[in-house]
Amino acid sequence: MELLILGGTRFLGRHLAEQALARGHEVTLLHRGHSGPQLFPQAEHLISDRNLGLQVLEGRRWDAAIDTSAYLPRQVRSAAARLAGKVGIYQLVSSISAYASLTEAGTAEDAALATLADPTVETINGETYGGLKALCEAEALLAFGEQHCCIVRPGLLVGPFDPTGRWTWWVQRLMQGGEVLAPGHPGAPVQFIDVRDAAGWMLDQAERGTVGAFNLTGPAQALTLGEFLGTAQAVLNPAAQLHWVDEDFVLGANVAPWSDLPVWLPQASQALHQVDIRRALAAGLVCRPLAQTLHDTAEWAGLPDTTADTADGASTAGPARPAVGLPPEREAALLSAWRARAGGQA
Repeated sequence: MELLILGGTRFLGRHLAEQALARGHEVTLLHRGHSGPQLFPQAEHLISDRNLGLQVLEGRRWDAAIDTSAYLPRQVRSAAARLAGKVGIYQLVSSISAYASLTEAGTAEDAALATLADPTVETINGETYGGLKALCEAEALLAFGEQHCCIVRPGLLVGPFDPTGRWTWWVQRLMQGGEVLAPGHPGAPVQFIDVRDAAGWMLDQAERGTVGAFNLTGPAQALTLGEFLGTAQAVLNPAAQLHWVDEDFVLGANVAPWSDLPVWLPQASQALHQVDIRRALAAGLVCRPLAQTLHDTAEWAGLPDTTADTADGASTAGPARPAVGLPPEREAALLSAWRARAGGQA
């Protein structure tokens, strides 16, 4: 298969490129040359900023194109102007944030999508991100048609080379050991997917010519926050001590879910961790064991060049990402306050 990846050297694109080449596909990577330009010398590299035009795609054809870096509808329109009618399948990486509401568990692919009061807005933040992704989907379907378009809506992507640091923060925190603040209830649901499993599934669908919309997260079986952190403790540092702190106390201390304590969401928002993935599973999604993702992420996160590969925040095409994770001194102070409130029994 001749495959074009728009944005192919950072995180998801990096794993797509690596696996596609391993499968024997002819891979073309379109990127700006900011992240890992030395990677994949066996692939064709087209160095271009999609915001400045995609003339480098003129007159070219591919069996499939996977667009990992479209955040604005005009970016999809620009790609479509060069690729519509010249690729067998256009696979767009959207997001589960594209849904209008994630307040009920079991959101499936036919749920209503987010809208924006001003569809011309180009500021990407927590209020606009989902609506912009929904507009990107609409542009893709308009340009390529349902017969040639696959919409992929990932949840939280995790694993080696993650530039966000969100899930990796927990890996590094458990490796450090000591007393670890575990927020809320251990029975709370969590969803995430190893980026390598997501990439493999996406390539499977590109090879098959699959179209339609798919939620893409994991694991295949329901997972709780307690199981996630307990497995991380067992795999990474059994001597670490998990201390569960009530949600009301954590929120009352102005701890921000998802950023101060990554992955964790309060009860009112937990439907985000309960989207319906049956369509992706029916299409062949296989999720590797959590212990393997933890081990591999820890191995990567311990490399001396990890920060050099992931800290280039200025070069990312997506929304600005805040720093994640509680500073050690704040975590210790919260645990101390929690013990005092609980009469020293926590």
